[in-house]
Amino acid sequence: MELCQICNNANGSTFALGKCHICDGKVMETAKMVEKAVQLIPKDAVSFSISTTIPKDWQIREEKIWDIQTKKAESIKNILNRTVVAAVKKTTALRYASDGDCRLVFDYGTGQVSIQKNDLFIFGRYKKISSGLSQSRWKCSQCEGKGCGQCAGKGKYYESVEERIGEPIKTATEAREYVMHASGREDVDATNSAGRAFVVEVKEPNKRRMNLEEITKEIGKTGEVEVVDLKVVDRGFVEIVTESHFDKSYQADVEFGRELTGEDGKKIESLIGKTLLQQTPTRVAHRRANLVRHRKIKTIEITNIRKNYATIIVKAEAGTYIKELISGDNGRTKPSIAELLGTSAVCKKLEVTKIEDEFLDFILKGDKRDG
Repeated sequence: MELCQICNNANGSTFALGKCHICDGKVMETAKMVEKAVQLIPKDAVSFSISTTIPKDWQIREEKIWDIQTKKAESIKNILNRTVVAAVKKTTALRYASDGDCRLVFDYGTGQVSIQKNDLFIFGRYKKISSGLSQSRWKCSQCEGKGCGQCAGKGKYYESVEERIGEPIKTATEAREYVMHASGREDVDATNSAGRAFVVEVKEPNKRRMNLEEITKEIGKTGEVEVVDLKVVDRGFVEIVTESHFDKSYQADVEFGRELTGEDGKKIESLIGKTLLQQTPTRVAHRRANLVRHRKIKTIEITNIRKNYATIIVKAEAGTYIKELISGDNGRTKPSIAELLGTSAVCKKLEVTKIEDEFLDFILKGDKRDG
């Protein structure tokens, strides 16, 4: 039995050199395949990753050889991966990374080489200045975005924070598409002056080097959404941002069913340290599981009282439904401000004023990616 030089090296140099029983000599074309691959790499790339595929019949023949030879063996795929990475690095001086700027795909079955544009991930924090924006794109369920009478031809129910951030990024990177992943969300009619963490996943970007300061300015031009802290990050930040939960502070303007008294303020502040039982609110029950959630109120105070209007400032655990804390949602949240005061209470305006996500800044300091 004869093997080519590379396959023989993988099998302890046990066999004679010749027409390869495993690959029929195709792995010896690696140098030529690397030459083709290098020509495909975008000029602005600073890193790369690779993927190698080998035919299944090679793997079967390789395993049969392992059964008859006694020396320590290594899979051909492992050796090819190392060989290709070393050759590309030597030829281009680019850095190898598992999630590099582009992925070079070596298909040893066909001898072809291709390139994939790896997704780009941009972290930041957004401030929602204007109400009336949903966080994510919300296509019309009737026409699936095409435009119809139900959505007044727009193809969507609301403009979105995702579009305000994603479109300038898409233009700057010449990308195919984008998706925004965020740490929680506000209601459409709520605002956010705190800055909510997000990661935009940019699909198949043609440009990976961009001026993040210019993008920041472009996003802020409409006066509806602002962003800060833009930074290129690893794919893993999507999970970090979406799976992390942070306490938040809110300011709510509330209309009550009667004039307030000093005693009412004491009743509201008695909620400090209390745990709410919140059944999934009526307004979101059509799209969320019907559960009872336990959420703790950290601090709460009432200010700016004017007859039957007042401002409530509250800090609560992540996932607390603030509107329902105020209204009681027909008994689905207990205790509630409306229940304690024995009158109706309606949130007329809601703003997220602080998100305690300093943990993310600590992780970002340790991230060494080139932005």
